[in-house]
Amino acid sequence: MTPDDPNALPLPNENDDRSPPAQPAPRGIADRTWRWLFFGSLAALLTVVSFGGGMVAERVLFAGGDLFDRAREIGGLATDQMPSPEESFPRFAETRALLEDEYFYRPTDPELAATFEAGLERGAVAGMAAAAATPVATLAEFQRQLDFGAARGMTAALEDDYTVFLEPIEQAPLSEQLAGTYEGIGVWVEHPEGRFTIVAPIPGSPAEEAGLRTGDVILTADGVELTGMVGDQALDLIRGPAGTSVELSIARADEPEPVAVTVERRSISLPSVVYAAEAEGRVAHVSLGIFGDNTTAQLDEALRRARAEGVAGIVLDLRGNGGGWVTGARETVGRFVAEERGPALYEDSSPSDEGELAGQSIVGGGEEVFDLPLAVLIDGASASSAEIVAGALRDYDRATLVGEATFGKGSVQRVHDFEDGSSARITFAQWLTPNKLPIPEEGLQPDVVVPYPETPAAGDAQLRAAVDLVLEEAGQPATVWASPVSATPSVGGAIPVHLEATPAVAPVR
Repeated sequence: MTPDDPNALPLPNENDDRSPPAQPAPRGIADRTWRWLFFGSLAALLTVVSFGGGMVAERVLFAGGDLFDRAREIGGLATDQMPSPEESFPRFAETRALLEDEYFYRPTDPELAATFEAGLERGAVAGMAAAAATPVATLAEFQRQLDFGAARGMTAALEDDYTVFLEPIEQAPLSEQLAGTYEGIGVWVEHPEGRFTIVAPIPGSPAEEAGLRTGDVILTADGVELTGMVGDQALDLIRGPAGTSVELSIARADEPEPVAVTVERRSISLPSVVYAAEAEGRVAHVSLGIFGDNTTAQLDEALRRARAEGVAGIVLDLRGNGGGWVTGARETVGRFVAEERGPALYEDSSPSDEGELAGQSIVGGGEEVFDLPLAVLIDGASASSAEIVAGALRDYDRATLVGEATFGKGSVQRVHDFEDGSSARITFAQWLTPNKLPIPEEGLQPDVVVPYPETPAAGDAQLRAAVDLVLEEAGQPATVWASPVSATPSVGGAIPVHLEATPAVAPVR
């Protein structure tokens, strides 16, 4: 699939959103430029290793023989010709070709285009120099590092945070999130003041079976202190391959001393939709944390439950939802708005004012809830596909937006997966709401502004406001909130990454 891209390249069918592994496709770049880049990278390596070379320096530069011979070995060359960039640096060559073919912000003016290309080359060389500074064990790994470094440096040189090159180690967890599975122990966590606190174990998970509870604080994982550690660093110590175990030290409110708990990791099915009944069962609170592979099916299941329980209205919670597949967003709109009403969004693939807008249709075919009152919760971590849904539901007068302004991301990326597991995500278009309104940098503004409480003890005021609004629209008596509603754990992520290609980091391990 291609996140936030309704069609792939090539376009096999509307349901196949991910492009196949890209093939090398040079686009008329002069041979001397490639040669300068290749040997410039070796010169950068010489500079780096002169201040303290490692194993690669010893093998490549000090093992004897002519430098060009060593370069030929690195590039895998069969002749004495200059290195072929497509053979020596395939990821760089492929990413460069993609930028030339589809990058939305690529200048059309010849002088600006030349400056743009020069910036790409400088970024590539800088990326190679940085990669060369990391010691590796083999020549093949050294060449691979230069290749990845060039592609990464080139995209980093752009003034676009969403066009990126990801190495396999970076791509893998993002694919897991979209697929809805990962390997770990299965807990929702948050880390206020640097303390990794369990919000809840996932039902049926190893964490639940091991007796982990809401409110438990994870102090150490396999003896490593977690308190004060950066979120992802700590969580990476908790998660791991299925079949392995992790020993946790747990601080628990009713225990005077830390409790040692050993949990075996397994493959965890990560829900992207969470259902909760509010207001004595009269309102369905449906949280969407990501628009992944299984989101639409899980949403249909939640809506069927809402119908079966006879709810008076629905609160669709998009807080913390950093995006995902645009097809999922179109399908979500289609659960609340009939297909014949119009498009779910428009795409503008031309930066010029004369460019035509392409409408992307609402996708129906699932559970239809066109009649019940609907409120949509949004916040500053609602981005991309979440903004598509919120903008469309408001434009069709189907829902009231409650909460805080969204993130404000109106660009769309295609994901190109390479055969080695790396990927390039290229901005190719901007999207607009059904009323042809672009997403402003300050985000979509809510119809009803409700700031999120600064302290957990205050409860979820945004959810309370949305529930009360839905009940009022349904002609139902307001509920009596005996105590503050606790904030529902975000299934999308406590640390949103606002890229279609890289949705929010799941707060579960």
